[in-house]
Amino acid sequence: MGEKDLRVSRPEDFNHYWDKVLKIVEECSPEVGVTKWEQEDPNFEDEYIVDGPVAKREKQPENGNPFDFRWDSHIILTGLTVKRVRFLSHDGQEVGGLLQYPRYPGKGRFPVLLHFAGYGGEVLIDSDFVSAGYAVFNFSHQGMLMGSKGFDRYSPAPLIVRTVEDQDRYVYRSIVIDCLLAIKVLSKLEKIDPGRLGVMGTSQGGALALIAAALSGQVKAAACDLPWLTDYDYVLTHEVGGLYGELKEYLRRFPEKKEGAVRTLGYFDTLSFADQIHSPVFMSLGETDPIAPAVSVRRLFQRIPGVKTLLEIPGMGHERSTLFRHLAQKWFDYFL
Repeated sequence: MGEKDLRVSRPEDFNHYWDKVLKIVEECSPEVGVTKWEQEDPNFEDEYIVDGPVAKREKQPENGNPFDFRWDSHIILTGLTVKRVRFLSHDGQEVGGLLQYPRYPGKGRFPVLLHFAGYGGEVLIDSDFVSAGYAVFNFSHQGMLMGSKGFDRYSPAPLIVRTVEDQDRYVYRSIVIDCLLAIKVLSKLEKIDPGRLGVMGTSQGGALALIAAALSGQVKAAACDLPWLTDYDYVLTHEVGGLYGELKEYLRRFPEKKEGAVRTLGYFDTLSFADQIHSPVFMSLGETDPIAPAVSVRRLFQRIPGVKTLLEIPGMGHERSTLFRHLAQKWFDYFL
């Protein structure tokens, strides 16, 4: 079977496959640990140093300028509370992220955005959304920064190819379970209104947001920036950029695993989930994006049956857009 013969499609037992996964999520009730974020300034509660090590300051000089002493060379983040949240997923892997919410003394609960990490594993401070009145859980599934304890996302193989030939052992099955458990965990956290839940992400994070919206009835709205993991039938048979090269190389080196891999990918292609997404979706594409090709994102968008909007940005590749974030906030303002 050559590359041009690869045909990725939605398997006939797609719904049965994911029903079994949802059963695992239903039966799993992880204990949640909430601690201070390591970057909290030990001298000032709810203020965070974001560009260097955190240390206790010496006593302020009697004749010193208090402004100079307080505002030293560090970039300091204020106006929000940040907590580190950890839990064990269904397979015992520790995952977690940063829960951020407005610094507010009242007893009210905030609408919450679950922000999934991209393939690069970044953890972001979503101060723009927090300042607009949202709690944000910036979540790392297994292999990403806050899900990396005892887990190397590049060894024994990169995530995208790890056990891809086996639909029941493919690492993205566990990753999706992590993401669905993160939704479940939010209902246990203070300051959170789980009835007003949105999901968001860029690239891989955008794809995971779409999958979560398809599988979880708790998701009320989604904002998916440059969704990756989309249209495998196209990306495996065309010249595209980014980490799809890892997948193509794997299939070239292990031709005996091709048939199983192609079948597995059909369970995880966002195209396979599209018709099950009924919450409002705001999506973006970059017209020159080599990693999440515009043709594939448009195909995904066309298959989504509900309320939806697509932002097409001329000349943009695979990069975050401040325009998308601004409009995504307005999207959540309306639907949450």
